[in-house]
Amino acid sequence: MSSHGDDGQPLWRPPPTLRTLHKSLSSSLTSSSQQALVPLTRVSNTLEDVKKNAGAIVAAAQTTLAPLADDLQLLKRVGEPRSGMRRVQSESNFARPAARLRLQRPPAAGFGPAEPSSPQARPPPQQLSRDQQRQVDAWDWLNALNTTLNQARAAQQNRFQLSRAGLEEQAKQLVHSASSMSLQEVKEQLLQKRREALSNAAATLGTCQANLSSLSQTLQSSLAEGRSNLERHLSTLGEPGSPASASSRLAALLSPPRLSGLAGSGGSGDGSGGEEQQSGEALPPWSLLPAPMRGREAAAIEALATEDEQDGQQEEEPGRGWGPFQRNAQRRRRSKEGEARSSLREEGRQVLIVTTAALPWMTGTAVNPLLRAAYLAKDKGRKVTLMIPWLAKADQGKVFPNNTTFDTPEQQEEYVREWVKKRTGFESDFKVTFYPGRYAPEKCSILPVGDPTQYVPDHEADVAILEEPEHLNWYHHGRRWTDKFNHVVGVVHTNYLDYARREEGGDTKEFLLKHINNWVCRVYCHKVVKLSDAVQPLPKQTTEFVHGVAESFLDVGEKKAQPAPEGGKRFQRGAYFIGKVVWAKGYTELLDLMTKHCSAHGEVDMDCYGTGEDLEAVKTEAAQRKLSLRFHGAKDHLEPSMHEYQVFINPSTSDVVATTTAEALAMGKWVICADHPSNRFFSQFKNCLIFKSPEEFSKHIEHALAHEPHPMSPEERRNLTWEAATERFLDVTELTEKDLKHSAVDNILWGAHKALTGSEPLRALAGAGANTRDAPQRLTDYDPAASEAAGLFDDRKRLTKPADKSSGRAAVSGGRAAARAAVPVAAVAVKQRA
Repeated sequence: MSSHGDDGQPLWRPPPTLRTLHKSLSSSLTSSSQQALVPLTRVSNTLEDVKKNAGAIVAAAQTTLAPLADDLQLLKRVGEPRSGMRRVQSESNFARPAARLRLQRPPAAGFGPAEPSSPQARPPPQQLSRDQQRQVDAWDWLNALNTTLNQARAAQQNRFQLSRAGLEEQAKQLVHSASSMSLQEVKEQLLQKRREALSNAAATLGTCQANLSSLSQTLQSSLAEGRSNLERHLSTLGEPGSPASASSRLAALLSPPRLSGLAGSGGSGDGSGGEEQQSGEALPPWSLLPAPMRGREAAAIEALATEDEQDGQQEEEPGRGWGPFQRNAQRRRRSKEGEARSSLREEGRQVLIVTTAALPWMTGTAVNPLLRAAYLAKDKGRKVTLMIPWLAKADQGKVFPNNTTFDTPEQQEEYVREWVKKRTGFESDFKVTFYPGRYAPEKCSILPVGDPTQYVPDHEADVAILEEPEHLNWYHHGRRWTDKFNHVVGVVHTNYLDYARREEGGDTKEFLLKHINNWVCRVYCHKVVKLSDAVQPLPKQTTEFVHGVAESFLDVGEKKAQPAPEGGKRFQRGAYFIGKVVWAKGYTELLDLMTKHCSAHGEVDMDCYGTGEDLEAVKTEAAQRKLSLRFHGAKDHLEPSMHEYQVFINPSTSDVVATTTAEALAMGKWVICADHPSNRFFSQFKNCLIFKSPEEFSKHIEHALAHEPHPMSPEERRNLTWEAATERFLDVTELTEKDLKHSAVDNILWGAHKALTGSEPLRALAGAGANTRDAPQRLTDYDPAASEAAGLFDDRKRLTKPADKSSGRAAVSGGRAAARAAVPVAAVAVKQRA
């Protein structure tokens, strides 16, 4: 049966609308299918594009399919009869025999792909009715449409990372809009997982909000609890600054601003926090946190506040006081400090005090260590030993006043004990021992001979206090102090750098000596205590004035504080100065200041006490300037004639701390001194007048001579006592675990120092003297004549200068002999070769 009519025209021609649909779909699939598939496959990242393209596709499909109502009715009758329109499944339809039978003829020319021309490719055509032919033609067009879709799908499959089955399913769902699932439903399914993820995120957010709310309530509760416990601790301790227990140390920590900040951190506990907020005062950030989260602030307060409650009391029950984190941190800190801390307050400590001078040489490093030993020994819970240098008779005559000499160490020990008993007023229970020393005239100092540590039995080696640690260790060759002793503290008395810079080549000597002092203090000490910051910076340093004055000076001050008879004056004399007469001890500054004052305000009579190498030069210079300075030689500061002076002038800036200044304040006098770190401790006293310029100096002199000094308050008197100085000393010499450890660099430096000081020729060149490395067989066997050899940097003019044997006692507190203007910078040779 022919498929064409008699006129040669096809019996069935596709309607115009179907041809339009075919052209539209076949042309658009190659170009727009890619645009329709890409947004769907990337819906997670481009959700807005999916919505826009899906809407466009739905609108286009609805517009195109609207005029196809009649043709769609015909398509419904093809295939299995089902209610409604079903999804087209081309492969299933083609598999049926009836479909294969009907699809034997190619579509009309111009539509779809061409059929094979071989006769074996298809069976002979069967005669079909007109209706059957129309159905076959319809299926031909659908077959062509399916083929076009398959080609487009194959072209896009490699580009999109989707499985073949998934891509086919999505293409069928999009193209065949007459299926049971609309594009809107496809979009809804694709978005469903994202909606579920958003729903889960919203649920998680709600849970977090609930947890934060619970945490806020917990923090507020803990904050109120911490505040109440802090108030309880403070009420137990008393007011900050009170003398009870640890409260004095709380004064700085709990200053009024900080205390108010802590009190305001209680939030709504009692409404105080609201009042502070209303007043506009800003709280510190850490005060808003509970005690366990305040870290260092709360930990420091807790450590001090609970100090008095530790002895004889059980730990607080869980849930009371500070929070568990704070209690655990406090417990760990106490355990660590208990293991690491080394304190002279502990029972049974054996303390060795080693110094570089001894009575009757009345210098600061002889007097102050002796008084320190006496007051430390007052506590029967510790054993104290004072180690002082023993000099041969030849050196004793160069150092001790009034030609005083001793045949045996026992005689000198007896002299020392009698003097300290007279000065302190009580019997001192400490041991005196000696090490061999030599007087170096080029340095005006005593240097150890051999290793002083070998004179201390190992069972007594516990605590060592090295008075002038740099001086003791310049040439030390022997056992390391920190190896033999558990606790080693150096106390720096002398500003050697100031003396060095005053010599010829002073800049070089100062530079080298500075590094030598750093070297030996780092190697041989756990901690270094500077009396003031007038001293160079040193490793492991801390600054504290740990000296006091004898009770006899304070007694003088109490007597002079009594009202004078009616019409009389408490002090009968004017101004004075006492100290070793060398330029470095303040005489340069004194002459300059007095010259300017006298030229502007007239002459002022002044008495000067002391002897020294520069006495004649100072006298000559004062006479040339026409100054009214009278020089009286050496005199003890405590002699009755010294009590009547009203004004003590000390312009020196070379001292570390001038003991004469402390003694003058103790006796109730005015003190005029420079604005200098060495005088910082004295600036707290009402009778101390600090000047920064010559004009201020003149103003203070006129005021002090015209007005009587103020009587000392009990607190001022207490601060000057040796009891208070001893308490400060015990506090500042405590060691932590960090202090007790030496680094690898420390050990290397110690090895280098020991190697350099082990060579006798190098020691002699450096200024230690000949044959001084090893100690003599017996203490009294040392002969200083065998060691007379000047070092490379020594002042050789001092080697031949006769010793000053002026009669009378040298000023007790003139400090370290100012003759140390020739400091032992010979030690720089060691550093130079290092």
